[in-house]
Amino acid sequence: MTHKGDVKEQAKDILEETLDREAVIVLGRISEEMQLMFMAHPEPARQEVERIITGFFLENGKSEQFIEDWIATSTEYSKMRGLSEKDQPKAMLSDLGVFRFMSFLKDKGLTDDQITIVLTGAVQQSVSDNGQGTV
Repeated sequence: MTHKGDVKEQAKDILEETLDREAVIVLGRISEEMQLMFMAHPEPARQEVERIITGFFLENGKSEQFIEDWIATSTEYSKMRGLSEKDQPKAMLSDLGVFRFMSFLKDKGLTDDQITIVLTGAVQQSVSDNGQGTV
């Protein structure tokens, strides 16, 4: 069985082996942008989040159908996680951040397994950084 700390190390190793300095900077920028978004919208309304998501995807050349499907899938996933309607908009913003990370890593050639390890390591690091121990 893999120890929780091992996943963070595996994630770090994957990133160091597969990404160049520029890619690491881009990942940092995505993280900063998402943090700023959460600070600017600590309790966002659903309509506000849909506007943010729509704007992001339109700027990146996605179709209206893609956007509608993405929002519907995120909403469905939030409900499956048992989130209240009040918490769903924040979850949708979080989903956007995860989507951005995953898409970037996929574009850089990481496999689905590598992406899963990287995202798991990032979550564990985030929880550790917040003083809550490891997941």
